[in-house]
Amino acid sequence: MSQEERQAYVQAVLTLYRRLPDTPVRPRPADRQLAGELFRRGVRLDVFEVALRLATGRRQARPSDACPLPPIRSLYYFLPVLDELPPGPPPEGYLEYLRGAVPDEPTVDKTITPCDPRRSNRASARTPTQLALPLDIGACPEKDVFS
Repeated sequence: MSQEERQAYVQAVLTLYRRLPDTPVRPRPADRQLAGELFRRGVRLDVFEVALRLATGRRQARPSDACPLPPIRSLYYFLPVLDELPPGPPPEGYLEYLRGAVPDEPTVDKTITPCDPRRSNRASARTPTQLALPLDIGACPEKDVFS
């Protein structure tokens, strides 16, 4: 593993991270260190991208009446999702599916909207989720999940 390979990997991870909604424009030094650690551990770039997009998709699939989540402040946010994924490469076509379902969208407005305590959090008051994703790795991307 050369230094050039490590730098390319770290740059690719940070670029993927910055392009997602609710992530900072500039990664922190700790994010760069974590990306280097992921390279050292041998985490495949495509597997980490699946973790990034799954976590982002789950955030976007929250009920519309739920209190907004704060922006993601660190690459460490995605580690629990990475731990959920099975070893090895993602199933064929799954990453492409996630790229279509959770496209790169830089977020311009980084402000946090305070939660209105008068909003009801009861399940009966919730509207259907706005983003229907099979967020499990075993889900079939060929299925039409939007109908």
